[in-house]
Amino acid sequence: MPDGREVGKVGYPLSEVLLLCLLAVLSGAETFTDIANFGHRKLSFLRRFRPFSGGTPSHDHLGDILATLDAAAFQRCFVAWVTSLTGLATEVIAIDGKTVRRSKGAKAAIHMVSAFAARQRLVPGQVKVGDKARASGD
Repeated sequence: MPDGREVGKVGYPLSEVLLLCLLAVLSGAETFTDIANFGHRKLSFLRRFRPFSGGTPSHDHLGDILATLDAAAFQRCFVAWVTSLTGLATEVIAIDGKTVRRSKGAKAAIHMVSAFAARQRLVPGQVKVGDKARASGD
């Protein structure tokens, strides 16, 4: 996965950030704050896999770091990585649209379209769309 950040300004290596995010999400994290809290609580566990010499980033830093990533490149890398681990082809991808629960407050509801790799039982991609009517065209 290409890291577009300036080399001299990188406080948290991308491999460490991605590992942190993966393990935190697998453990139930849903927000950057959840991921940051997981990192602080599980730092000794994380160091079994990578040095994490600078510790783990705050939720603000996580948002900034992940915002620099090319989403399409990340999706391609993630699917290739999962395929290499499972040894299964990604030929069956199911597409599904959902409205996020409890998102219909004062603002418009949030609609998401997800791609689901059936054999791997993973979601390699998810995109927020403008509304239900346009979901199939986005």
